[in-house]
Amino acid sequence: MNRMERARALHRTRSVRWGYIWAMWCAVFWGAWYLPGAALWETEPFVRLDISNVDTFLVAAIVITTMNAVGSLIFLLLWLGVLDKLGELVRTFRRFRKISVWFFLAAIFGGPGALFGSYLAIGYVGPIFAAVATLLYPIIGATMARLWYNEKITFRAAMGILIIVVGGLAIFLPGLTSETANATEMVWIGYFGGVMAAVGWGVEGAVAGRALDITDPDVGITIRFAAEVIYWVAMLVPFAAFYFDTPVMEIAVASLNPKALMWFALAGLTFSFCYVTWYKSFPLIGVGRGQAIGALHAVFAVIFIAIFALRLPEWNFVIGLVLTIGGVWVMASESTEVVEVVRVPAHGMDRDAAPQNHGGDDYSHLHMKGFVLRILADAAERGLWDHEIMQEVFRRYGRDSKYWKGEVRATLTDLYSGALIEELEDDLDDGRHFGKDKILMKFRISPFGVERMSETGLL
Repeated sequence: MNRMERARALHRTRSVRWGYIWAMWCAVFWGAWYLPGAALWETEPFVRLDISNVDTFLVAAIVITTMNAVGSLIFLLLWLGVLDKLGELVRTFRRFRKISVWFFLAAIFGGPGALFGSYLAIGYVGPIFAAVATLLYPIIGATMARLWYNEKITFRAAMGILIIVVGGLAIFLPGLTSETANATEMVWIGYFGGVMAAVGWGVEGAVAGRALDITDPDVGITIRFAAEVIYWVAMLVPFAAFYFDTPVMEIAVASLNPKALMWFALAGLTFSFCYVTWYKSFPLIGVGRGQAIGALHAVFAVIFIAIFALRLPEWNFVIGLVLTIGGVWVMASESTEVVEVVRVPAHGMDRDAAPQNHGGDDYSHLHMKGFVLRILADAAERGLWDHEIMQEVFRRYGRDSKYWKGEVRATLTDLYSGALIEELEDDLDDGRHFGKDKILMKFRISPFGVERMSETGLL
């Protein structure tokens, strides 16, 4: 293998590896979230509520879910501030009708749908059933992504997803039987909540994947949580205050005590970064693979509970752990050439359909991914080298640092993985652009990229 081939293989491996790394961090943060999520129910004012009363339980779940969303949004805004992406947030949000609306739709399925449904499952059946129900969401998300925008789900990937789900079931199944046997008379509400959780998070992944191919993941997840906060604060909490006899606002105010706020902060921290890493994995390895690795939260939840609550796992955990690790290995050992581009789009539109810019527009209103797609569309068949794109981004956005060089490379990797751009040729960096002997790539817009630009108003 010559220097060029080694550089190309190394770049491909790193890109795919980061997709799996992000998804694994999602599982870690999601597993950690169960600790503050469960502790809140043992904190004032929730610990003294009669949750056997349907109205009271639903109101408590609404307040906790709302505060969880608010806490997550606060941490995400701080995260964007650290990354210097608040301007990118504004530019992306402005394109509401064609782009941001997808994140608002994802928020419906993930917040009032999945998370609230998970709380219903916990309350009326039990936490084990709720965890088992969420394990099914990768199957729903992968199926939707395959049918909706032709995401690659190879036989090996499908087997990996199945093994991970079976491993999760092995972890929770022994406790599930006794839990369902001891369920209340309103058990059907819990079962319905389990369905809401599985379908909600599965659909959210597919919807978010549709939008993330032309937006920044850090920005996209912040818009998604902003939408969820709007839903809860502006619509669902006022509706609950009007509909239920239980005093919603009184419970909400009482929850603003120091101990509850500490748990809300920890819940917001873990949940927000769970979502950040979840969304970052989708463009790189696809919705199906990202969700399947994220389903390992079942393993990490048990580990964190064992560490902090001193509750050692049962023998079935070891079996489940072996299976889930095996499922991850089945997927992660798949050829990087297969995973590098996660979609096989139907080329329903010719790239020549993209109108040319004749010097009158610098696309100053566009977010970064939109800007990159637009200048590649203008370049047409000629294409542009990644370092040329980098210089244009630096000129447009006033950036010039090693961090933003990495961001440009990450943006191009996302676009290439999503099949919106195609690679024309390679070269080796002599040290002037990204680092000596790193791969340089020349890209052009793909027919699918033109189609997505048209759909999202970028043309």
